[in-house]
Amino acid sequence: MPAKLKSIVVIVIILVSLIPLYWINAYLQKKMKPRQSFGRLFSFLLLALFLMFAYTFLIVTIIRKLFVEA
Repeated sequence: MPAKLKSIVVIVIILVSLIPLYWINAYLQKKMKPRQSFGRLFSFLLLALFLMFAYTFLIVTIIRKLFVEA
């Protein structure tokens, strides 16, 4: 696979993976209501940070499995 096509595939994977992450974030904001108190805000930020690390790990793992030779 040419390098330019690989980079396009990686960008498409990242952009498509942002869609469910957007909906998860909207759901968490609706459920946790972080604007109501500092404790809820802190909990939301911790959960969002964990979600960001987990999602990044998942996306990197998927990309590495797709492009083993890279």
